[in-house]
Amino acid sequence: MTTEERGAADEQVTQRRDRSTYAVAALVVVGVAVTGTAAMIDGDTGRSDLLGSFGLMLIPPLVGAVVALVFGRRLLRRMPRTAGADPTTRRRIAQALRDGSTDDPHLDTLARKEARTRVGQRWLLLLFVGGLLTQVGPLVSPARPFGRLLAALLILLWGGAAWWRWRGLREARRYLAGPPNQP
Repeated sequence: MTTEERGAADEQVTQRRDRSTYAVAALVVVGVAVTGTAAMIDGDTGRSDLLGSFGLMLIPPLVGAVVALVFGRRLLRRMPRTAGADPTTRRRIAQALRDGSTDDPHLDTLARKEARTRVGQRWLLLLFVGGLLTQVGPLVSPARPFGRLLAALLILLWGGAAWWRWRGLREARRYLAGPPNQP
């Protein structure tokens, strides 16, 4: 495979990834609007009221999705890739962080960079815990059963995200506490 063929194949993968990102964003927007409408509307509402409420509930997630896509892409372009484009290297970095050390000096440098990035993003753990705590009130509220179900689901999601971030932060701190691997 020539360099030009690889470049064309990479471009196709990027275009597919871009399309899938927009598709997922659209599904999330519609899902949030449907969920919000279902949580707000009583069963006796007419069809026009339901469509109006759905339209109003569609605005905030739509604005959020546009902001996330626009600013997220700008941020991702500015962020250096820790392990390059090679998925094997990324897996080796993740394994080194889980193990706490590696014998390869180049991999050690990349793993330390990834660990410093994880430690620098420790504020995300507080964000996830804060999101979890915001759902405790709706969970214990006897007013709406659907709201309680939604709150329980969100507690599971926020809790899973918090646990994942905490685990990654713990691995990063353990890796940085170890001696660096010098050539």
